[in-house]
Amino acid sequence: MRPRMNHLRSVIVRLAACAALGTLPACASPRIDPRIAAAADAGRFGVAGDALGASLHDNPGDREYLLSRVQLMLAVLAEGQPQAAEETANDVYALLRRQGLNADRTVRSVVFHEGVRIWKGEPFEQALAYSYIGMQKAMLGEWDNARAAAQSSLFLLRDFSRATGKQNPTTLDIARRAAEADRADAGEGDRLLDHGYVAEQTDFALGYLLTAIASKALGREDEASDNLTAAARANPRLEPLVEQMRQRPFNTVLFVDYGRGPAKIASGPDGAVAEFLPRTRSDDRGLTVRVEGAEPCTVPVAQDVNSMARSHRWRNLEEVRALKSTLGDLLLVGGVAVAANSRGDNRDTQMAVGAGMALLGALLKAGSTADTRHAELLPQRTYVVPLWLEPEDEHQIEVQVEGSESRVTLASLRGPAFPDTMQLRYVRIPAQPDRAPWRSGELRYANPRTDERVPGDETPYIFGGRCVRLPDAETVRRYHDAGRLTNLTGVELENLYRAEGITLTVEDQRGAFARHVLDGGTSLVAPLAGTTGYSRLFCGEHPPYKPRSDELRRAIAEERALAGAADRP
Repeated sequence: MRPRMNHLRSVIVRLAACAALGTLPACASPRIDPRIAAAADAGRFGVAGDALGASLHDNPGDREYLLSRVQLMLAVLAEGQPQAAEETANDVYALLRRQGLNADRTVRSVVFHEGVRIWKGEPFEQALAYSYIGMQKAMLGEWDNARAAAQSSLFLLRDFSRATGKQNPTTLDIARRAAEADRADAGEGDRLLDHGYVAEQTDFALGYLLTAIASKALGREDEASDNLTAAARANPRLEPLVEQMRQRPFNTVLFVDYGRGPAKIASGPDGAVAEFLPRTRSDDRGLTVRVEGAEPCTVPVAQDVNSMARSHRWRNLEEVRALKSTLGDLLLVGGVAVAANSRGDNRDTQMAVGAGMALLGALLKAGSTADTRHAELLPQRTYVVPLWLEPEDEHQIEVQVEGSESRVTLASLRGPAFPDTMQLRYVRIPAQPDRAPWRSGELRYANPRTDERVPGDETPYIFGGRCVRLPDAETVRRYHDAGRLTNLTGVELENLYRAEGITLTVEDQRGAFARHVLDGGTSLVAPLAGTTGYSRLFCGEHPPYKPRSDELRRAIAEERALAGAADRP
């Protein structure tokens, strides 16, 4: 009894000291700005990306360094700008790969930078991050890098069913079993967490599909076939889609996200257990896809993020270890209290036990809340759509989740320019779709991704028109042929853009993302055709541009004077 009593006293002393020094685990977990979340829900991913980029954590030792970049990458890809996501995606990949795999090819939950623990996400968040990096590379046509990122998402998973005696154990089940093991033999709980699981093949169907598509783009047909088989094994609902991808040619693939991903909350005893709750419910509704001149088709859900978040196999062990320690202290205090009452130990011992239990209860309520940081911009589900598109024509593609008001029309997408090549587009359906005109796919602004003309495109947007093409020789010639800006050369027009602080390329933006001028920003870089960002920007209505510089104001006044003179007889 004496050793256990001494251990109890040391626990009480340690916890009291932590309380006095303020070194208990932090309760608060930062959340994304509600305004950013609202912009993303409405499909205004450029606004969300601009705000996320402005608040990016730049210190690699910052605990939010990786999380802030994952959120930014998701927003910029949804806006359809993979080149502007390049630096961010590379940063995410490098940090995920650092100390990334255990010897058995399961993943680590945290990474250390100069002794600081950095958020690395749950294993399911890591797998999804790898897949978005793969999509970013594929959108740029870098299929070898896309394949490498997709393969990185296919790490092994830990299964604790045998160790806990339960088929689908929860985080609390695993922590309780480890705490009980510690009580029987100090250190046994950690050994259970380190070695008591079975490393099993992943069931990440999305990773297999992306690997298959990248392999096919690289001419690795056997590898593509093997990964298609693995995808159907992981998600049997994909069998018809997999068979279609084997039998029918395709040169374009859409990865379509829908819904809000699950929210991470603190639950269980005194909020010590992290739990993911669905924000968009899971179901089997397919995605209906309509391409002009072709029969509509419906594809099944490829990946359900709610399901991943519910499975202990996709959860990390850091929270289990923290919870195990808390439960271990509670078990210790409870055990001593029983012994004290049953054996009639002296009054001091019973008072110490009572004080210890009260202190533990207070400390648990004050400081043991689970860490609820998570990638809040993840979707609830992903669909994969293989298509054959002819390169000569610009296609409108309508996507809609069955039985929902989610219809979005993707505009101006052509097939790949060269035979035997593949292209990928990432599409994010807004979580709160409105009835805005941009969802119709009717082009309202001329832009660099299309040759289609629209009324008013003979004048640049910054002059009050509907053209946001780059001021190259062809564009300026069109203005001049229409009798507009005849007193300006291409170089002079480009200088006006620069006087306004408007960037023309991602390089001008030092590789970073910047919001488009149609969105109230400072960039002329256009999203890729066939993305949500493209349709929202160029198929919607936007307020007139407000000049910032005296140079542009003078040029507009001169243009109006010239137009007035030309109209006079």
